Amino acid sequence: MKFQKFIVVCFGVWLGLLFAACSANNSATMTTFQNAAVDNQNSNVPNMVNVRRDVHNQNVPVNNENTKVIVSTIRNSRTLDCGNPNEYSFVVVENPNRKNEELFIPKDLNIVIGEEAVARIKLPIADAEAKNFSLNSVEKSKEGFEIKVEWGGGKYHYEIQFNFRCKENNFYLYKVKNENFSTTNPDSGNFWDKKETKETKIEPNLPIEKFVMLNYLQ
Repeated sequence: MKFQKFIVVCFGVWLGLLFAACSANNSATMTTFQNAAVDNQNSNVPNMVNVRRDVHNQNVPVNNENTKVIVSTIRNSRTLDCGNPNEYSFVVVENPNRKNEELFIPKDLNIVIGEEAVARIKLPIADAEAKNFSLNSVEKSKEGFEIKVEWGGGKYHYEIQFNFRCKENNFYLYKVKNENFSTTNPDSGNFWDKKETKETKIEPNLPIEKFVMLNYLQ
């Protein structure tokens, strides 16, 4: 009888020790898992902040010249719907990849849908590429949109309007209007008194990805 009681007691002690060991091991495993999860979460925080900051900055309106933004990558994951002009908007962004020797940071005009840039137009660098260049406006039209720019100085001044139409899920340049101002007699103090207007139809229409604005500043 005493021997049987001894066996029962030993068996109970063994079960108690086994239960305690398992509990300690599970606790340590859970602590390690929780710490790993916390570390993993913390490591992702900077990336999430950067992404959100980039997306927010890309929503700068076209007339905000003082806001620095990060250039987005042109994506084709979304199809442009020409029947829905409210779908896209315009954003001016700085493009440090085009930085020249004069340390000017060039700007691009992006056409965006949501948070994606679906097209980009490189704007000439003021003074470095076109004297006193200025992007005056970008407005939607019945066909698509139009861009108005100006440049020049001294005896000459130029104003140019680019017209793009939306068709076949893309933008195409179809018309360029030039207004060239010149000075016939600088000594008179009457500058830009002569005006010449020229309108050029682009046939065939030029896809926006092949459009180089600097080539049309004449």
